[in-house]
Amino acid sequence: MSDGHTDEVERNLRKTRRRFLQAAGVTGAAAVAGCAGSNTGTPTATDSDGGGGDGGGDGTQTSESDSLEMTDRTFVTATTSVPKDMQFNPYGQQYPERAALAMFENLLYVNEATSTFMPGVLKSWDIGSETVTLSVRDGFHWHSGDAVTAEDVAFKLKLEAYDGAAIGNIVATENITVVDESTVELGLDRAVSDEVFLYSLKPIALDTPRDQFGEFLDAFESDGEAPGMAELTLEEPNGTGPFKFDHARNQELVATRFEDHPDADQINFAAFKWNYLQSNQKQWQALRTDTIDGIDNVFTPSNIAESYGDHVREIQMPANWGMGIMFNHEHKHYSQQNVKQAIQYVIDREKLAQTAGGKMHVPVEVPSGLPGNFDGSYKGWLGDSLSEFDAYDPDTQKAAQLLRDAGFSKQDGTWVDADGETLSFPYKIPAGWNDWTAGGQSIVQDLNDFGIEASLNPSQSYWGDIYGNQDYIVAGLGWPDGKLYPYFSLNKLLNGFRSRTILKFPREVEVAPLGEPNGEKRTVEFESELEELAGLTGEEAKQKTQELAWVVNRHLPMAPLMEKVDQSWLTTDDWNTVTQDDEDAIVDWPQYYLPREGKLTAKPE
Repeated sequence: MSDGHTDEVERNLRKTRRRFLQAAGVTGAAAVAGCAGSNTGTPTATDSDGGGGDGGGDGTQTSESDSLEMTDRTFVTATTSVPKDMQFNPYGQQYPERAALAMFENLLYVNEATSTFMPGVLKSWDIGSETVTLSVRDGFHWHSGDAVTAEDVAFKLKLEAYDGAAIGNIVATENITVVDESTVELGLDRAVSDEVFLYSLKPIALDTPRDQFGEFLDAFESDGEAPGMAELTLEEPNGTGPFKFDHARNQELVATRFEDHPDADQINFAAFKWNYLQSNQKQWQALRTDTIDGIDNVFTPSNIAESYGDHVREIQMPANWGMGIMFNHEHKHYSQQNVKQAIQYVIDREKLAQTAGGKMHVPVEVPSGLPGNFDGSYKGWLGDSLSEFDAYDPDTQKAAQLLRDAGFSKQDGTWVDADGETLSFPYKIPAGWNDWTAGGQSIVQDLNDFGIEASLNPSQSYWGDIYGNQDYIVAGLGWPDGKLYPYFSLNKLLNGFRSRTILKFPREVEVAPLGEPNGEKRTVEFESELEELAGLTGEEAKQKTQELAWVVNRHLPMAPLMEKVDQSWLTTDDWNTVTQDDEDAIVDWPQYYLPREGKLTAKPE
């Protein structure tokens, strides 16, 4: 399937890591200083001016919000979770990540292709060296009818910080202050770049009413922990988004337009409906037969996409994410730098990307820990140093020499270590991820042809195996952090929760200077150097990025293999909408964000 988006993965990992330790370092990425944005109706530099059209039969959106004719239409989409099993505690299990985007309002939104932030609950932000001022947009209400205020935002930020979210690594809870009904002031623990701060807010939605979650914040503040918060069951949410929960049954979830949302005038359809379609194949069939109006994200091979009608519009979404190899650094073989480098040399990344689905995947050009392989944007960060990095182009001779230097030899066509133990590669991936299954077969073939005993092991219990039991030798998972700004993927690979507790990568390494592989090595302590990078801007940030990318290139905490784009789908027979040329179309996800902007509207019935 490979449909998981990094913010959803990150939320799920936070549920797991509460059992281990608090996340270390800052997580987040891209953005610029706050401004009103199109949600306020005030023209600014972030307003989209693309994606227009003539309003003809192609479904291109041209209507002005004040001329929208209200309809009784329902936008029908899909969910892979059983609706009646959903519950709406964001810290618990069975939380409907995608449906929640319609029923709850994010603090802010981001266009990952341009690193531009747009307002959500927050209408603006002023980021200083010591304090940040957040301004709450007027007009939001809880679905219970109560007005949203700065108190609600401060409450949510405190709850997130106590629960181990990225904002807690930047702001202490005692430094979150309500100034007035629409203003929250945050005291920074340390200077951070605008990008780092704003991305720490990106995953946060206003989804925790005080009357339901107040006891847990009280527990955090008195005891430092809140037992039972993850177990709280909320079957009917009190939301803040443009659609209000109506009902959940075995096969459907329905939410109706909430008239007191500040963007309700942009929305001219009555409801959202999520049909339970638990597989890619069923979702493909639903698009093919016009039983749904769109899907937020589903991997769709070219031959399937070609079977859709001309009215089915694809919007490609920057994922800044893709398959890599996780090495268990407690394993006697994969703790060795030579072995990891040999693996990287053996795998043909170009063939891998084509096998996984060439339209949606590209190979990593230079394994440096920086996303941006679709447009080559990573090269701007590496600059003139790019030529010093090892591209790890397929080279079995170099791979063989690396293994021999590490004491391996080939016996009967298979590599073994000095003790005669076979170098095996049991590659574990999540079951049902179609593109990764195809790509994994390519990886296994390359390694077996080289003499490494490789197997592909799709697992139904993958997440529990990896994050619960840590039962793996090598496994597939995304290597970048889903954010284009390079700090975040470098932090994920070198210093984040996964690096520390799952990869068990060392907390410091010795590395030769950039471009001098035989030079005198220096010690790189990841926590301090990533904390330094988080606060840098301009040329200083570029230089430190190069230094840490060089560490990834040499030590390979993971083997970066490819990047992907996500595929979102909208139909235009009954709906007016924009193309992906409009910046608003590539904000997660089109069917949820575009209605707020009046850019996904129902045609008159």
